[in-house]
Amino acid sequence: MRSLLLCALLSLAAPLTARAESAVDCHCFTDRTYDPARPASADAYILATTRSSLLSASFGVVKRALVQAVMTGADPDDLFVAHWAGARLDRRATDLLDARKAAGSWKAALDGAAPDRLGKRFSERLAADAPSAALAAIAIDDVLATRAGTPPDALRALRGLGASNGETIVAAVLGPVLKKEPAKLLAPVRARRTTWGALLDGAGIAPAGLDAVVRARVR
Repeated sequence: MRSLLLCALLSLAAPLTARAESAVDCHCFTDRTYDPARPASADAYILATTRSSLLSASFGVVKRALVQAVMTGADPDDLFVAHWAGARLDRRATDLLDARKAAGSWKAALDGAAPDRLGKRFSERLAADAPSAALAAIAIDDVLATRAGTPPDALRALRGLGASNGETIVAAVLGPVLKKEPAKLLAPVRARRTTWGALLDGAGIAPAGLDAVVRARVR
């Protein structure tokens, strides 16, 4: 998944000229458009590119900086935790990532951080030494609720279905566009009755257009 996110970030970071795109094109994602003969073929790209767009749009992160972070070994969940916690603690995300790497855990890296600034749920999971994915889930849900206008009960419904961080982001972003509750989008995808690519195609949205969709929702 790390390599998939990297390719999505590379594709989004490229300047909007044909020559520049070809110069930085990443071939890890061989499928970036919907193919009705293989309806799930672009789903990995859709999940990765939507997640990277949300991180970039929410925290004003230069996409090339995200690409470099992933290339040098940063975990996508750690990136979200670092930028979210950094914004709350008035600390640079890069400094938090360095602290996480040096300390070996977010619990150690954020030792001494004021719980009221990180929030009760995050602080409780941090104290329990929760893995990065669990901490990122809180950060992602907070961003979706406060910056993208996703109702908290919709997020709870998604998590109740066992949605991953990537699935939560895609379902939350597409819900208002497709005029459906996010959980009702995820359920048939999980049951393999449809795919993210098919849902986008039905709405007339190309996977490459997801960045604009995300940015239109983030405020």
